Amino acid sequence: RHAARFATGVAGVLQGTRSYVLQDDDGNIELTHSVSAGLDYAAVGPEHAWLRDLKRTEYTHVTDDEALDAFRLLSRTEGILPALESAHAVAYACQLAGDLGGSSKILVNLSGRGDKDVEAIRNHESTRS
Repeated sequence: RHAARFATGVAGVLQGTRSYVLQDDDGNIELTHSVSAGLDYAAVGPEHAWLRDLKRTEYTHVTDDEALDAFRLLSRTEGILPALESAHAVAYACQLAGDLGGSSKILVNLSGRGDKDVEAIRNHESTRS
């Protein structure tokens, strides 16, 4: 279960918009899952699809567990509770930092706040135990 539209999505139409969507072989929209409600959707905006197709940007993904680890890391080390959507970006930045080397700088924009996500995190953790 995931919501990584660019990882396994294909061209399709959802809610009247042609983009990359998660669908089965018959074109039925697949169920998605993300610990982050803002990322739990079966399609990606057409602007993002266009930019990807032009090779003007690239998209990646991390797992829910990696995002939650990044949430905890940023909370513990900086005292910042990032929104779960932003925690996904922090998780990828941590992966990227290992590949870039010590003199590189990475900028991550945090959009939103994570105090609203504490209950979702608790629920996710209780289903893993």
